[in-house]
Amino acid sequence: MISSLDVFRPGTGWLVPLEDRLALMDGDVLRVNIAVPYRGPEAEFTLYGSIGQRGFFGFDEILSARATLSCPDSPEKYTTVTGELDIEIIGAGMAGIGGISGGNDYDLYVKIEEKPEVIVEIDDVIDIAGESGGSDLTGMLGMMMPLMMMGMVMPMVSEGTEE
Repeated sequence: MISSLDVFRPGTGWLVPLEDRLALMDGDVLRVNIAVPYRGPEAEFTLYGSIGQRGFFGFDEILSARATLSCPDSPEKYTTVTGELDIEIIGAGMAGIGGISGGNDYDLYVKIEEKPEVIVEIDDVIDIAGESGGSDLTGMLGMMMPLMMMGMVMPMVSEGTEE
């Protein structure tokens, strides 16, 4: 069902991945190109794609997108229908809330919502550049700590010099 994966990187343009794994970063757009055989009356379906991680309790969706898949009237023979789905990579914000955190081994799946039997999943195909959750807050506190310490020590040092 998935015919190719392309990446749009702002400031660079469209990239064609050369490896089996995709390295993405905040602001990128993952384009999933699909090709499915179709036979039947003219119809519109909804493509649904998600980046996340498969766990013990199922697929944990982190980022997702939808797109329309238009199928032509083809009552007698199968026709290959192509479509595309763009998933915007949104990085995690303050304290890792919202978006996707940096890390390895994210999974991708694409399905047709109206036909639950038409689904494909690729495991461990996406790596997200950046730090894992909480990096914004901990990085900021790490830089502020020396300033706070100086602010506490300076009054103690200056008290002993007054005459």
